[in-house]
Amino acid sequence: MTNDLAILTNDGWSDAAAEAHERAVRGTLLKFSDWRWTRGKEAAEVATGTELVATRTARAWVKWWGGQPVETRLCQPGTRMPEREELPDLDQILWEKGPDGKYRDPWANTRFVYLVDPHTAESFTFSTSSWGGRECVNNLGDAIGRMRAAHPDAVPVVALEAAPMATKFGRKSKPVLRITGWKSAGSGVWDAQQQLPLGKTDADINDVIGF
Repeated sequence: MTNDLAILTNDGWSDAAAEAHERAVRGTLLKFSDWRWTRGKEAAEVATGTELVATRTARAWVKWWGGQPVETRLCQPGTRMPEREELPDLDQILWEKGPDGKYRDPWANTRFVYLVDPHTAESFTFSTSSWGGRECVNNLGDAIGRMRAAHPDAVPVVALEAAPMATKFGRKSKPVLRITGWKSAGSGVWDAQQQLPLGKTDADINDVIGF
């Protein structure tokens, strides 16, 4: 039995998981645009209302060049987000031009939200640098803060949705991560109204994804 346990704990999966956690994007990339959620390089559409567990978030400045992210500067939790003026590439004449012919700042103020499918443990990363996207992440963080005042180990289950947003270019859309329930890093699952017992299936999932 001891030898079997040693094989399980030294099978390399822990190292692979550690490498995954060092990357800014983990698992499948999620994006939002024009009322649609999509996943992966193929931009396959994700059904509105799909529920995922939001495990954590991160802030970063991401440098784009040639249509690709070439540098990511993650901001550590609890530290101040650097101002744009503290980053390189301040000379606008050296920036690339966008589709409108105007010089475009290569650095994007970006938020990452890390999510997990509660049924399969598949991981996703929602990446956004738009004003509406950052507002979405901030709103979710505000709700989590309020819940954690009573339940310090709370993590939300969120539904992928959309909402209208007024801009100077007219009515557009913005992403919404609507909270549909709560999971506990301890031994409970609850929603905003009623605490619920944790069933065996959920407990098994929690073991897998580290809740």
